[in-house]
Amino acid sequence: MSQPCPHKTLQVEPSAYAREVGFEWQSATQRLAAMTRSGRVPPLPLPSPSGAGSGRRRKGADDPAVAQIAKDLLGSFPGPLVLPTDELAWDPGYGPQSFQLWCNDETRNRPTAARKTLYVAAVPEITDEVGFMREWVRPQGLGVSSTYPELRTPDLDDYVAYLGAFYHGFIVKPFPQKLRFVSWEQKNNSSKVQYVGLAAEDGTCTRIRARKGPDGVFSRQLNLVDVLDAQMSMLPKDAYAMVLLVDHDLYEDEDDDFCCGRAYGLNRVCVVSTARYHPILDEGAKLDLDHVWPASHCKAFVNAQCAEADVHRGTRAVAVSAKAPMRAAIQAASQVKHKKEEDDAAAAYLRTLWFSRLVRTVSHELGHNLYLDHCVYYACMMQSTTGMAEDLRQPPYLCAVCLAKIAHKVAVELRGGSSENAAVKDAYVLERYKALAQVCERWKEVGLFAGFQAWLEARIGLMQKEQEQGS
Repeated sequence: MSQPCPHKTLQVEPSAYAREVGFEWQSATQRLAAMTRSGRVPPLPLPSPSGAGSGRRRKGADDPAVAQIAKDLLGSFPGPLVLPTDELAWDPGYGPQSFQLWCNDETRNRPTAARKTLYVAAVPEITDEVGFMREWVRPQGLGVSSTYPELRTPDLDDYVAYLGAFYHGFIVKPFPQKLRFVSWEQKNNSSKVQYVGLAAEDGTCTRIRARKGPDGVFSRQLNLVDVLDAQMSMLPKDAYAMVLLVDHDLYEDEDDDFCCGRAYGLNRVCVVSTARYHPILDEGAKLDLDHVWPASHCKAFVNAQCAEADVHRGTRAVAVSAKAPMRAAIQAASQVKHKKEEDDAAAAYLRTLWFSRLVRTVSHELGHNLYLDHCVYYACMMQSTTGMAEDLRQPPYLCAVCLAKIAHKVAVELRGGSSENAAVKDAYVLERYKALAQVCERWKEVGLFAGFQAWLEARIGLMQKEQEQGS
């Protein structure tokens, strides 16, 4: 048996492949400035991840302290990996959304006292009149094992608990209406398209297109545009945003193989499919489960991925403190074993593993409803992905730039604090980190949650130390 990878050295800057495809990472100065409302290099020492400054004298952008602070920050927030087939490898010129740019955009939605609830809608019931849809949610391709444990879709209450911590400050509730798939009269004789209805308790029913799955992994897929249209018709008046979970595979247009989720930001709705995240598909998809986040930042793994694309030059090794949050995350996650036994204990573990993958995507799509764009500053939960392998390499946290946006939205826009009050935003960030660390404790038998909890606790320690030094 081969020895497990020790993940000895971390890759905290973009890979050598990033340079090959022309990805130009934002400079240290740009990354620090992107955290601030002013769009300028912040006062030193480093501001907290809320993006607020310390109030000390401002140093020039070329000051060595700027580079050192930016380097230290990489122990918490590494740069995007940009590996072959990653989204940023296909679109290396994707534009950045700084805190200043986000804050000044007049088109984004702002929460109010009457509209501050995030609703989570449970997977719609498949009624007997469309019982054939139950076969549509069963994976068929990619070497699916017939002896794999039967898994129930993750519990709605778990999503509500996690999102209540992740978007701490918002009210997070289950959507009050029970949704059902029902029959819809077929209007044509096409074998490529058929219709079902998505019905709500208020009497509304929306036609949903279904087509044959082009890659054969699922027999049929639902059209996500139709699903989002249905959500817009039932959005509660007090909703800031709403996410709907579906167990069926999704597609957006005829060119898609599949789509795991989509958000209509200005319409405040998003949908996420559980289908492609099912652990039953892991073996056929040939996923490297030893190098999912946080171990995706293992330098040996990154170099091997680049070598497969015939890029053999390396990148510099950046020293990372043994106490850095990324180190803590890798140590905690590496102690969790991936269970494959086919018994009740394994089924419970696999269901939690399934949930860990889904809740990250749900958080991402809701982030778009909060007007967060895809992130290019750091490895971040708001990065875009091209497939399951990249998806599992992405972190569950918001980077320092994206977190500055959420801190402003809650501490300032929702709670009415002053946009210039650094202490208020810092207090919110600590509240949020502590809430997330507590909720991760519930599922720490899975590597992502164990690693995220350790990362959060290390971040809390760093922030508290900074506060003590500044007092």
